[in-house]
Amino acid sequence: MSGERHGFTGERLRSYMRVDTVLFSVVLLLTGVGLAVLLSASYLKAELYQASPYYYFNSQLSRLAIGAVLGAAAFAVPVRSWMRAAPLVGGLTVALLLLPFVPGFQYQAMGASRWIQVAGISLQPSEFAKIGIVVYMAWSLSSKGELARGFWYGFFTHTVVIAVFAGLIILERDLGGAIVACLIMAGMIFASGLRWRYIALYAGLIAAASWQFVVSYGYRVARIRGWMDPWADPYGAGYVILHSFYAFANGGVFGMGPGEGLEKQFFIPEIHTDYIFAVVGEELGFAGVALVAGLFLAFALRGLYIAKAAPRLPHYYIAVGATLAVAGPAFINMAVALSIVPAKGLALPFFSHGGSNLVSCLFCTGLLMRIAADGWADQEEEGVPAFGQQAPAPAGGRA
Repeated sequence: MSGERHGFTGERLRSYMRVDTVLFSVVLLLTGVGLAVLLSASYLKAELYQASPYYYFNSQLSRLAIGAVLGAAAFAVPVRSWMRAAPLVGGLTVALLLLPFVPGFQYQAMGASRWIQVAGISLQPSEFAKIGIVVYMAWSLSSKGELARGFWYGFFTHTVVIAVFAGLIILERDLGGAIVACLIMAGMIFASGLRWRYIALYAGLIAAASWQFVVSYGYRVARIRGWMDPWADPYGAGYVILHSFYAFANGGVFGMGPGEGLEKQFFIPEIHTDYIFAVVGEELGFAGVALVAGLFLAFALRGLYIAKAAPRLPHYYIAVGATLAVAGPAFINMAVALSIVPAKGLALPFFSHGGSNLVSCLFCTGLLMRIAADGWADQEEEGVPAFGQQAPAPAGGRA
C-alpha cells in the first residue's frame, strides 16, 4: 500500500480511517430492523421453551457485540496483511471445515454435522469458512493476473479449490452452505474475466452436480416436488411453503403490525431462522418486504461499487467476494420464503437468529469498509493510480 511505502501524512491517515457512510448506514438499518423482526418472531418460542421471552433476542445482541468488534478488526487490518497470510488462511479454513468430524468438537442437530461445540457454544464452520474462501480466492486470482482467465491457472486450478471447499461442506450435510461457497467462488472467478467457454463449462458442471446431489436423497426430491406443487401435499412437503404464502397474504400492503403476525404462532417451524422473511411479509406487508429487499439490494450495489473503485486487484476480489458472501444468501433466503426457488436452509443475514452468520456478515462488512477507505486514501495520494484504475476487464475476457 502506498501509504505504508511513503509514510502516513495526517491527511492520508484521515482518508485511511474514513468510513463508508452509505454502507455503514445500510448495515445499521438492516441490523436494527433485523433485531426488531427477530424479537417479534422468537418471543413466543422463547417464552415457551426458554427461561425468558427475550432469550433469542439477547443471544443475538451478544453475537452482535462480538461481530462489531471483529468487524472493526477487519477494518483495521491492511489488505496486504491478508494477502501475505492467505495460504495459511486457506489451510486453516480446510481444518475448520474438518472439525465437525473430530471427536470432542462434534455437534449434530437435525441429522447434520454442520456445527461444532467449543466451551458450550455451538458454531457453524461453513459460515466462518466464507471469510477464508474470500481471502484465499482473492490471493489466488490476483497473484495469477491474466493467467486466471485461462484453462490451467484459471478454470482447472480453481475447480479443484471449489471441489475441496464445497466438498467438505457437503460432507457436513450442509448443501445450503455448499451452494453459498460455490456462489462466492464462482462469482469471484467470473469477476476475474474468465473466458466464456469456461464459464459455460462451469454452469454445466454445477447443474450436473446439483442434480446428482438432489436425486441422491429422497427427502430432497420430495422437497422439490413440494415446491412445484405444495397443494399436492399440504401437510407434508408443501406445509411450510403454504404457510409462508399465508403469511405474505395476511400482510397485504402495510402488514398486520409489529408483533401481530399469526403464522409465527407455531405454524411455521423455526420461523426465527430460515423463514423469518415471512414474518416481515406478514407484520410489515409489501412495504416492509420492499424495504428489506431494497436494503439488501443497496448493500449489493454499494459493495460492487466499492469493488469497481478498488485500488488494487486483491482489494477488488475481496470486495466482490465479501459482497457475495452477504448479499447472495440474503436473496436466496428471500426467494425461498416467496417460493421462487426450492426450500434450502439458509439464514437471512442480520435477521435470522444465529451468531455464526451474524458475526461473519459483520466481518465481511468490515472488509468492505477497509477497501473503500484504502481507495479514498490512494485516490488522494499524489502519484497513485486513480480510484478503480486497476480493476480487471469485464468477465469473459478474450475469446
